[in-house]
Amino acid sequence: MADMGTKEASEKWGVSQKRVRDWCQRTKDPRVTQDKKGSPWHIPKNYPNPFKK
Repeated sequence: MADMGTKEASEKWGVSQKRVRDWCQRTKDPRVTQDKKGSPWHIPKNYPNPFKK
């Protein structure tokens, strides 16, 4: 599978799952998708950490 959900992304990036969900809602990147409102987010597994400073 080429995508990960918010739980896997939060573990990989070292931030809370809520923070990843909030970021998914705000980002305008077309690679971060959702089938419909309220469904799980699809984030590419190779997506760079957006929280890394």
